[in-house]
Amino acid sequence: MSFLRKAALVNSAELVCLGLGVIQTIVLGRVLGPAGVGQYHVIRSALMLTAQLCCLGFPLSFLYHSQHDPENTKKYLMNTIWSMLLLGTVAGGVVVLLVLSKTDYFGLLPRFALVGVGLYVPILLSQLIARNTLLIRIEARRLSVIRVLSVAGGLATILVFYAAGILRVPQALWGLVLAALTGSFAGWIWAGKYLDPSQKPSWKTIRRLGSMGIRLGWADLMILVNAQVNILIVKYLLTGFEDVGYFSRALVIAMLAVVAGQAVLPLLFSQWASLPEQRIPAHVEKVMRFASTISIIMIFGILFFGRWMVLLLWGARFLPAVVPMMILVPGAVLYLLSRTLMMLLGSRGAPELSSLSLLAGIIVNVVLSFLLIPQIGISGAAWASTWSNIVLLLLLAFVVKKKYKVRLAHCFGLNRSDMASIMKELRSKAGTDSPPQA
Repeated sequence: MSFLRKAALVNSAELVCLGLGVIQTIVLGRVLGPAGVGQYHVIRSALMLTAQLCCLGFPLSFLYHSQHDPENTKKYLMNTIWSMLLLGTVAGGVVVLLVLSKTDYFGLLPRFALVGVGLYVPILLSQLIARNTLLIRIEARRLSVIRVLSVAGGLATILVFYAAGILRVPQALWGLVLAALTGSFAGWIWAGKYLDPSQKPSWKTIRRLGSMGIRLGWADLMILVNAQVNILIVKYLLTGFEDVGYFSRALVIAMLAVVAGQAVLPLLFSQWASLPEQRIPAHVEKVMRFASTISIIMIFGILFFGRWMVLLLWGARFLPAVVPMMILVPGAVLYLLSRTLMMLLGSRGAPELSSLSLLAGIIVNVVLSFLLIPQIGISGAAWASTWSNIVLLLLLAFVVKKKYKVRLAHCFGLNRSDMASIMKELRSKAGTDSPPQA
């Protein structure tokens, strides 16, 4: 199967997940209201940041080393698992203590919800390792099934609680946990055959994984910080959960412009890691043309229908989300293009360049958030996010142009040759891949 066909398959799965996610967000928004949605997203943001911070980039480092040293894939896999079992368990306990000690920020949670909070991080890390095990071979069909089952598992949990009339923030958090558990279970059904318990923990291998993991993971951590920091600052400066709820809904609508494009990014990492240097510029330019074209079409659609989408999904209670959503949507395309360039730098062993660009973007985001949110509320957070995305893309474009000779003028808008090539690949029969053996 060609890479384009694999990308189309993953995108199709992501569109299915988008539909399931829309159902979930409708239920949560209408049942929990702005305040409940706000508390849910503050805790969710803290969990995601904890998972990214504690994993030290090991799952991505495992993917990187397995692509560049395929003969030792099983050794890298087992040492990643041993490391993540320890780090994930510790991190789960730490985040529970954090939520318990900062009830004025996170709100009160019952004990059964705290159990879910503690389990989420290690389960999510397990899912990431299984996914990356399949990514090595770019097994698009199985990756798509895992993604759909994970989202469906979370939605099913939410719907069960809703039908029972007991859906509140704690139950919504358990929806997160069971989504990760479903994805992890499905992933290891296929990835389990690559396990080799005879591979014992090796300090040398763990150190090698950790060294590259910190380099790769630092970029991923700052990506997540840049995406979540506005929610955390809004809660800090405006105190109530309602404003967080409005802003989180604005983010949901804005990110619809890039949801399908982001699904392909892990495939691009694996593809670019294995391509010879001379083929990189042309491939990157074509990918960027495709991503920019699709995203711009989505932007105009969302800007036109955004207000009606808010009303349809969550009702008039969430209309304060419309203005920040309009501000955030253009920045969403810049975000997708930036993520694409960061995949290139990470796959070629230069994640530090992404980290420096991200650091500049985060500084812009945080400074503008503290300046603008007290003056214009959540619209200030939206402007801060958009301007940080502008700075990030400009810096990354400069780096990629210098390092890989990518022609920026060739990165926007599909041309006639691209369309002919895409149609030819989509019409062609699926080939048979011969994935590398672990």
